[in-house]
Amino acid sequence: MLPAVRPALVTLAIFVFIGSWSDFLWPLIVLDQPEYYTLPLGVATLAGTFSLDWRAIAAGSVISIAPVLVLFLLVQRYIIPTEVGSGVKG
Repeated sequence: MLPAVRPALVTLAIFVFIGSWSDFLWPLIVLDQPEYYTLPLGVATLAGTFSLDWRAIAAGSVISIAPVLVLFLLVQRYIIPTEVGSGVKG
């Protein structure tokens, strides 16, 4: 049964990781010192009231997306074969 459920578990793991990695509201409520901010909070603080540093915001966004992309690239081999081997004709 586990081989049949593995793609669903891998997909769930990816979604849980993305949800916890990009969590914004809870760290915003709990953390009060900027040196402990998570990456999404740090990127949000780059946007000032009257100015935006677009280069820094873009760099922070790329850095924040990189771990999610690496995780997906590592576990995609568990997701793709089940679509091929499911027996459903398209």
